[in-house]
Amino acid sequence: MKNKLFNIVSGAIAVIALCGCSDYLDRVPLDSNSDATNWSSVAAIETYSWNLYGDLSGFSYGSGWTRGQYHGEPLTDDYSTESFSQFTVSVPNSSSSWNGPYDNIRKANVMLARIDQVPGITDAAANHWRGVARFFRALWHFQLLKTYGDIVWVDKEINIASEEELTLPRLSRTEAADKIIEDLQFAVSNCYAPSAAGVNTVNSMVAAALLSRVALYEGSWEKYHGTAGGHANQFFEQAKNAAQTVINSGLYSINENYKTNYTSNDLSGNKEMILFKRYSFIGDKGTVTHAHSQFGWSDSSTPTWGLTKSAVENYTTADGLPIHMVDYDDKTMDGVFEGRDARLSATVFPEKILVTEHAYIEGILSTTGYWTYKFVPLDEYETRIKNTTWNGPSNNTDGPIFAYPEVLLNYAEACAELGNCTQADLDKSVNILRKNHGKIPALTVSGTSVSVNGTAITKAPGDPAENVLIQEIRRERRSELMADGFRHDDLYRWALGKNLDLAQNPDGYLGASRDIIIESAEADGIDAGTIDEKNYFVTIGGVQYKSPYEPGKNSRTWNDKYYLEPIPSNQLMLDPNIQQNPGW
Repeated sequence: MKNKLFNIVSGAIAVIALCGCSDYLDRVPLDSNSDATNWSSVAAIETYSWNLYGDLSGFSYGSGWTRGQYHGEPLTDDYSTESFSQFTVSVPNSSSSWNGPYDNIRKANVMLARIDQVPGITDAAANHWRGVARFFRALWHFQLLKTYGDIVWVDKEINIASEEELTLPRLSRTEAADKIIEDLQFAVSNCYAPSAAGVNTVNSMVAAALLSRVALYEGSWEKYHGTAGGHANQFFEQAKNAAQTVINSGLYSINENYKTNYTSNDLSGNKEMILFKRYSFIGDKGTVTHAHSQFGWSDSSTPTWGLTKSAVENYTTADGLPIHMVDYDDKTMDGVFEGRDARLSATVFPEKILVTEHAYIEGILSTTGYWTYKFVPLDEYETRIKNTTWNGPSNNTDGPIFAYPEVLLNYAEACAELGNCTQADLDKSVNILRKNHGKIPALTVSGTSVSVNGTAITKAPGDPAENVLIQEIRRERRSELMADGFRHDDLYRWALGKNLDLAQNPDGYLGASRDIIIESAEADGIDAGTIDEKNYFVTIGGVQYKSPYEPGKNSRTWNDKYYLEPIPSNQLMLDPNIQQNPGW
């Protein structure tokens, strides 16, 4: 039974069929391999490595009906799910959040243990492939770290006959984070540059992008959760330096069309992409080959995950000023969408507020009224509906995994957290995003104060950021990465779980005002009484707002124990060295 600790799979070195020419999604093995024959050449290592890429689907759009990172976080204040989402309320017997990462860590460790068996391999090639394996080992340990805190660190192929190896103790999250960083620093230093690594594969820049993400996360966690024995500033420095490595490479730039990052059939020429998943649709009438359901979820009687009032109000005006500094009218279409950060209208459909009884195309509607159409190539509807790629799970737009905007945001936030963010730092990071994607003016910084075109930005009422600079960098991050799958992690690392409490933050689940919904419906000849009959509304500050759930029926109350998931009970029985997380 103890081999269940890491859910060890017997065929660890069998190569999984992936997809696509020179891209990792297109690789198809010609035959199965055994441990005795698989390590005969560098090409054999490369073939085995495709086995490590398969689970990256979850960091993009998913596969078929399985949701990936984007629209895959049910607990967030950015959008509301079609059915009520609750925190984990009891300790599970088992969990894929535990077993899945350890499966993938084992694959990486098998590869690491076999590289020296390849005859004639050069030092550079050996270190590149070690870097690739350590990249994936770090990635999955990071997933465990975010989920469980202290983790069992596994840096070798586990011997299932060894009682000692099957009952390893957990490392403190600080120790584990240092080891993850060490793996990624090795990958940055030893993986081939993008030009030598092969098209759309793990390389030194992909490793640096992940390093910036990991270090920023852990620095924030240690700072805002008060981790004993932590070294937050060391992590912030590592995040800044890793992001700087990507910036200094000169390989990436920000384009002027924000939406095409999410609605393109081919991202291979997009200078914002560091690593992406290539999807393809081959067939007719629902025959799916490496496709996803990202915008197909919208095209049904099930509501798409609509943006919340809180999310919509995060976007600045076209003048670059936060909503709390201007007269904001959320009771009319013009009041919400006119004169705003361009990313709002690229993310939320700006022409109609879509609720039950007010469908737009073939039943498209939204949980909050704000239809999240960021991933929808609406201008290609007629073409796509004819070849069935409009309806999930048959969609084939390519999906970002690591993209340059996140790296720029990581850099700016790390600089701000270190307390030494300069104008030059903003100009090469968030200001590029504001200019090209948001079409809004740049931020000017002086210490921790920020202004736009001479107007000083003030602290927003109730905003927990320690200063205006961090407040505005967080705002920029949220606007840029809206619905990209980062918000849940951001709230947790900033110790802002209370944002998910329905009573403490109703703006984080409610949607459009009744006034704007009725305006949009009546413009299409729909009676207000019908809208009221079919939808729920909650009154906040004298204004009624769309509720995705029946008022009074569901509740979600925050408890700090939710920052970490409980260790599955079967793991506690299998390994006496593992203790349960606090509060569970």
